[in-house]
Amino acid sequence: MRLRRALALMGAVSAAVVAACEHPPFAPKWDADMYMPLSTQPIHLNTFFPVAIPPATSGAVSFLAQQQDISGVLGDVLKNMVTDASRCTSSGALSCDLLVLKVTKTTAVSATDTLFVANAQANLNAAGAGTIVFPIALATTDNAKTDSLYLTQASVAMLQAAGDTKTPLWVQLRGQVTNPAATPVAITTADSLGVTLSVTVRVAVSH
Repeated sequence: MRLRRALALMGAVSAAVVAACEHPPFAPKWDADMYMPLSTQPIHLNTFFPVAIPPATSGAVSFLAQQQDISGVLGDVLKNMVTDASRCTSSGALSCDLLVLKVTKTTAVSATDTLFVANAQANLNAAGAGTIVFPIALATTDNAKTDSLYLTQASVAMLQAAGDTKTPLWVQLRGQVTNPAATPVAITTADSLGVTLSVTVRVAVSH
């Protein structure tokens, strides 16, 4: 009888240990910030101004809407973005996820542009829920400008859904360039607006 009781007790203890291993109450959980460059393309000014930009003249410029492939690692990272604002350390930000945009130019014009990131081409006009709208402006004297934008919870949710379904994102930058001078600005095939886009997101490493 004592042997049976001892074996039963050992069995109960073993079962408790196995259950604890399957669901450890103090399993480590941590987040990590991951940096990822996103593909964009330059805007060649001679496409819109073949010879020169007349004095005191503005004109619309853009690159064609393009898809950003998020299959593989990028999609997995977006799917696991942290959405709990309390786990972010950025003061005053709705999210800890950061989009960085750099625009360069090679000629003495000013530029006022807006970058759009959406889950469908039709949403690049900011009509879609979570569409990212990122304005940036360069003065005539600026050769380059870098700006950053903290993503809203709606934008994070849009990126998460795209990552979960491996649905490509759509990216486009469009706006205006202006020649404020009293004389024309000559444009060559080498003159362009260079656009570089990257994202740093916080992901849950251990759930």
